[in-house]
Amino acid sequence: MEGSSVFIHYGPYESIPENASPGLQFLSHFMPAIDEISPQETEHPIKKFFKPDTPIIIDNNPANPASSALPLLKVRSRHLAYFRHEVHIAWDMDLGNAATHAATIDANRSDPRSQINTSESGPPGSSSISSQSKSPMKRTVMFEATSETIFKDDPDGFPIKIREFNILDLEGSDNDNLQVTEMRIFLDARPVQARAASLQMESAFGEAQRETQVE
Repeated sequence: MEGSSVFIHYGPYESIPENASPGLQFLSHFMPAIDEISPQETEHPIKKFFKPDTPIIIDNNPANPASSALPLLKVRSRHLAYFRHEVHIAWDMDLGNAATHAATIDANRSDPRSQINTSESGPPGSSSISSQSKSPMKRTVMFEATSETIFKDDPDGFPIKIREFNILDLEGSDNDNLQVTEMRIFLDARPVQARAASLQMESAFGEAQRETQVE
């Protein structure tokens, strides 16, 4: 019977080993690109990881295609002094190809005994949960992380930390050319928005004071 394999990594993405599963290896290259706020290239380095029509969904908001959402990352260098994700735990699920995955779901529904048997070797590092058959065509990577943001015009250099949960659906002809076919992000962005609004208000107030002094 067809099955799935799940691999787990505990800790920051920099500690993902070179012999990790393909999805975790993908994540180890994806994260530095998504965190880059001052890209030297004309195109942001994250672009190669997405198809142009890849939907990016944040919470319950409407999906935006990667071709529209990704260019906005380049403007972060104007506003941010620092941005980084600290990954806590990541899962890589090998789903095989689409047909195999659908067959597995149907089989599991008809026979409860075929459900994936879960076991973990524990942190740190990566561990395999189950392995009956593998196909490199389709994977899902999920990770929990804390993002840290510091604004350039923040005189206090106050770091805003937000807990996130991300889901990346990956597809490729082989494990070496995986791309994101859908990205879902779950977070509470209000602390970042509130800090940005506060800094903007402080800047406007300071400018008004300077104009008053000149007069």
